Amino acid sequence: MKVIGITGGIASGKSILSSYLKDRYKAYIFNADEEAKKLLNDDIVKDKIKETFPNISDLSLKSIADEAFQNKESQKKLNNIIHPIINQVILERIKEKKNSYNLFIIDAALIIESGMFEYHKSNESKLVLVVADEEIRIQRALARNNLSKKTIIERIKLQMEDSQKIKHADFVIYNNSSTSELFNEIDKIIKNINE
Repeated sequence: MKVIGITGGIASGKSILSSYLKDRYKAYIFNADEEAKKLLNDDIVKDKIKETFPNISDLSLKSIADEAFQNKESQKKLNNIIHPIINQVILERIKEKKNSYNLFIIDAALIIESGMFEYHKSNESKLVLVVADEEIRIQRALARNNLSKKTIIERIKLQMEDSQKIKHADFVIYNNSSTSELFNEIDKIIKNINE
């Protein structure tokens, strides 16, 4: 089983790419954001969040996001709670799925920032970075109707710049045009990885 990390900033197109890989290649998709949300129901995680953010009003997803996205320091504190656990879950899931799938996709916005991918790279996994122009990303994120333009821009500013992420990626896809072009690019990458 090949393990591929897919990362990119908000509204870069990584989730669309993961869906395509699931449909086209029958890949197993590990969605780190969804898994992190599930962790927020864990009592140990809840206690650590309360301890780290004593001013938090409640442990709803919105309250945690409001706290974490205030600045880079807050984001780092939350990530230090969540990322080590997520990485452990990934390792367990890879073991669990290795005989059932040819491709295991880790869909994670912060795969580089968390250091999560360093371990996987040492095991010959590949990292695909999806990038898009900021204005295109803002328009895509606004189309989802769940965040204001101000919030989207603030979140983009909190994320590592693409120029930094590129240094860590094995493959870079520029997603400024159509989804068919995006899918063509990932098809070429999968062919390359499988050769």
